[in-house]
Amino acid sequence: MTPSRCAGNCCGRAVEEAAALVERLRAAPDDDPADTDARLRAFELWLMCTHPRPARRRRPVLQGRPTAEGPADRSAPWQRFSAVLADVLIHGRYEEATERAEQLLHKASVQRGTVWTGESALLCLMPEVYADRTERAARWCEAWRQDPWTARVPMSRAELSAVSAEIAVRRGDLAAAVERARAALEEVSAPAWGTAAGLPLSSLILAASRTGQLPIAAEYLRVPVPASMFESRYGLHYLYARGHYHLVCDNHAAALADFFACGELMRSWALDTPGLVPWRTGAAETWLRQGNREQARRLLNEQLAWVGTDFGRVRGQALRLLAACGSERQRTDLLGDAVEILEGAGDRYELARALADLSHAHHTSGEQRRARQTARRAWHVARSCQAEPLCRELFPGMAEHEVDGTGALEDTALTFLSRAERRVATLASAGYTNRAIAEKLFVTESTVEQHLTKVYRKLGVKHREDLPALLHHDIATSA
Repeated sequence: MTPSRCAGNCCGRAVEEAAALVERLRAAPDDDPADTDARLRAFELWLMCTHPRPARRRRPVLQGRPTAEGPADRSAPWQRFSAVLADVLIHGRYEEATERAEQLLHKASVQRGTVWTGESALLCLMPEVYADRTERAARWCEAWRQDPWTARVPMSRAELSAVSAEIAVRRGDLAAAVERARAALEEVSAPAWGTAAGLPLSSLILAASRTGQLPIAAEYLRVPVPASMFESRYGLHYLYARGHYHLVCDNHAAALADFFACGELMRSWALDTPGLVPWRTGAAETWLRQGNREQARRLLNEQLAWVGTDFGRVRGQALRLLAACGSERQRTDLLGDAVEILEGAGDRYELARALADLSHAHHTSGEQRRARQTARRAWHVARSCQAEPLCRELFPGMAEHEVDGTGALEDTALTFLSRAERRVATLASAGYTNRAIAEKLFVTESTVEQHLTKVYRKLGVKHREDLPALLHHDIATSA
């Protein structure tokens, strides 16, 4: 069995077999030792990122990548992506790895159907997801969905649905995440996924929990999974999602157990990167629910030190939670920063939560009009995600027309906006980034920025969070 075939089959086997497989590959004679060594090194890199425990029993993998022009590289593109995945998860070379991934994806697109085996879509697209380049990964998912070869291979269709579901969760498109994860599991049953079932299951469980569909989340938590999944990268996704399900159900002890299990595994495997799963923010949120601010602050400061200026989605989430640990003045500043970062990151669910918290902060400081205005925006962003529990928390029992019951002053001000300005402002107030608005309206980002500058001037506001809630009447046609 060649390493390329192994990479496709190993995800459904026990991790003990993987260790034995590495040993057999090392001992097997071969007419081309250089080619075999390149394949073996690529396989070990994949193993270290996906099934780390057996890989770490062996000698350390040599630094570097399989050669770019060797015969193994030409015959097995998955080998190159193994190095990209390792660069993201092990070495933290995010920018370099994602640029390399883009080059390889362009080259690999012409080789589909002849050399791609096993979990190719997961291997090729997830590095960009883990590096917080979800827009790029989403474009490749959509392009590959149109590929005739994909239409003929059920596993590839299922993999693309699973990756799309994970991207949708990270962007706050919760309804799409549920739909795509279900499609992945309908295309290929959970037992056939093997350990990789943790990816679509986790997306579905997490999105269903956030939309308040707890019976659906519980149903998929009852789906049998192999014990070996919890010794794989996919098990980390599953534990993180299950932890949030427990958090929503106010089962704090179980939530902490799952989040800290993630942390222990990630540290022991040297895969402790927030792009994989940000277990510290999950654990910190649970500590906050229990009133333990000191433990939460410690974890959040660790998380912020870890992400630096990368991972805007995780950074914004950590700042939102850290605001709950500080003084009233610090809270407003931290939440303002979180909102700004999450607007750029494109995670509408986390943006809605940050806006909701900012609304509470304004209310506490006596800025009632601003609090109400921010709460309306949070409500509409949450509604666009179908995060109904958050909507009910913001305005219990209120219908949309009641939420939008703003004053005549705002209504009059909106009449001064041109049609193009109003469409841009509507999408901006709903949490879309300038790039996403440009793509939806088929204009340049510069045009979007110019429209927003005019909108702010006409309405007398300075930030997205100050845009009137009446704009949301247009959301159905604009979005």
